Amino acid sequence: MEEFITEDWYRQNAGRWYSPEELDTVISMMESTGDGRLADGAQLYGMEPVALDRLRVLEGDLSKLYEPGGSYIAAVYSEDDYGNARMDSHWAGVGETVTLRYVEEYEYYNPNTGEIYGDGIPEDQPYRWRAVKYRDVDYEVAALVSVPNALSYRYYGSDEFVLNDQTFIRDTGTDSVMLYAFDTSEESNAAMEAFLADYTQNQMPQYDYESKATYGAEFESFRAMFLLLGGALSFIVGLVGVLNFFNAVLTGIIARRREFAVLQSIGMTGRQLKTMLVWEGLLYALGAVGLSLLLTLALSPLLASALEKLFWFFSYTFTLTPVLVLTPVFLLLGCLVPLAVYRFAARATLVERLRQAES
Repeated sequence: MEEFITEDWYRQNAGRWYSPEELDTVISMMESTGDGRLADGAQLYGMEPVALDRLRVLEGDLSKLYEPGGSYIAAVYSEDDYGNARMDSHWAGVGETVTLRYVEEYEYYNPNTGEIYGDGIPEDQPYRWRAVKYRDVDYEVAALVSVPNALSYRYYGSDEFVLNDQTFIRDTGTDSVMLYAFDTSEESNAAMEAFLADYTQNQMPQYDYESKATYGAEFESFRAMFLLLGGALSFIVGLVGVLNFFNAVLTGIIARRREFAVLQSIGMTGRQLKTMLVWEGLLYALGAVGLSLLLTLALSPLLASALEKLFWFFSYTFTLTPVLVLTPVFLLLGCLVPLAVYRFAARATLVERLRQAES
């Protein structure tokens, strides 16, 4: 199936995939009409009322497509991730005439000599193709619409149009149903899900289906990936932070062995020394919590904005719950780590520690 478009539109539409040089090569191989239009592939929907009811009408009146056998067509415009119609994604406007060519047979020929290749294209010979057996049908554009993703082709490139189902059967000569869409009630969702799962897995494995449940499962899988990666990254960073805190406390106590030994030799008790080390650990922990809170307040809006642009379904909600949950854990570590390190370092007697410090 082909439509006829201007070269400017083809360059605008196909420029996303080809370089200017490649576009020149592709256009030189396309069949053109007497008025300079190019024959390009098109995608066509034949929709019953249940599908037509779910189209979003951007301009015009879709009621004409409900008339069986009417020569009316709707031009399909694409949407961005936020549901906003991209009005530069199609060339057809309401009231315009669209000519679709239903091709039954092509032939390949040499563009330099005009020789027709009947049994195959000779090796290293230039070739072009053109329709030799076809029907051209004119349609009036009744409306500009966008098609919900659940009913769409799921791939892009060629311009898309919608016909009434009976018009589609009449003009294409095929009545094969490629997609059957239907609604179920909340009460019957589970039963229909079980039936379709069994039907497509055991009885007719060449068929596939999508439902609210399958979309939900795909999204949960996608979300679980972020939870897994985020959780693993947070665990690794947290573990490195705790080990670094332990190392800082251990290094500080070892480096100040002489200082601690001297303080104890002039009357400082072990309890007082432990209290001092615990307060140091608490200050470390509170400093870490305060710094993380400041970084969260400063960087979260920036990261949220980037993620909202990357994923249209992402919405940012600021929360202090992780900080509040982990603060007691860090405070506990701030108390226990200094005590554990001091207990290990204080195994030697005071005299031995003074001699070790002197040496």
